[in-house]
Amino acid sequence: MVTVGIIGAGRIGQVHMTSISTRVPNAKIKYVADPYMDEKKEAFAKAHGVEKVTKDYREVLADKDVDAVLICSSTDTHSQISLEAIAAGKHVFCEKPIDHDVAKI
Repeated sequence: MVTVGIIGAGRIGQVHMTSISTRVPNAKIKYVADPYMDEKKEAFAKAHGVEKVTKDYREVLADKDVDAVLICSSTDTHSQISLEAIAAGKHVFCEKPIDHDVAKI
């Protein structure tokens, strides 16, 4: 069993919630984090078996039970969150390029 956290509960985050909850039998979604978490996003997450929701993605990274994170936040946050997730020992899935300026890394 792999335990995942999804960072970003917008359109693509919801696509991944649906995919994981319906098509990946050996995965569970423990967390969904989004700074704009509201009742609608929380209800969507709970309907897909998500255990916890938060506005602070750092809670996801601090949870020792979370093995992997999907970075589904806005593109401008991908680099920073990915680096923090890696530093926290998480496996990272991030679809888009994370940064065009490697000098920052």
